[in-house]
Amino acid sequence: MVVLRVSYETRENILRIGREDFGGASADETIRRLIDEHWKARAVAAMEHYRRHDPQGWADYLAEAEEFGRAGAPIAD
Repeated sequence: MVVLRVSYETRENILRIGREDFGGASADETIRRLIDEHWKARAVAAMEHYRRHDPQGWADYLAEAEEFGRAGAPIAD
């Protein structure tokens, strides 16, 4: 176990978030989940940036994703 020094206010906020938003999760689990949410938000922001700043690249990406999606679909009789 490693001790992480945080202010009393931060500790209470983490515990409150764990109680209210994560069904009574521990401080450790709450922090892990918040880190995971942060990573997902950054990934979404990066994709949005890509879509806005490289429309052709985005269109190519979507076309390729569609092609791969069809490749795994079962063939109907």
